[in-house]
Amino acid sequence: MDSQRNIRNPIDAEVGARLKELRVQNRMTQVDLATALGVTFQQVQKYEKGQNRVAASTLAKAAAALNCRITDFYQQDTPSMPEPADALLELSDLYHRMATRQREALLTTARALVEIQR
Repeated sequence: MDSQRNIRNPIDAEVGARLKELRVQNRMTQVDLATALGVTFQQVQKYEKGQNRVAASTLAKAAAALNCRITDFYQQDTPSMPEPADALLELSDLYHRMATRQREALLTTARALVEIQR
């Protein structure tokens, strides 16, 4: 929730709803997911209701526990996530799946592409 006005952020609510949907699809209890995330089941409840924001590191743990991509927590057709953010989330997800050498090669390539534009 927005701490100043006690209003839920629509993106937090969206991520929470998808977290619950993916958890149920995987036949996991809140306790099971909480254990995988290293939090209490009450915290999972707050995530699912959009009352608390899910940290990026926790979202990565949830994706691993639910056997999905980080981008799966965001609806692809929603206007709340602009296209560049979707691409950045996908890139982040792919980056974290790579071996160290692949990550280094990707960074080298990205730096070279930026230099070409200068």
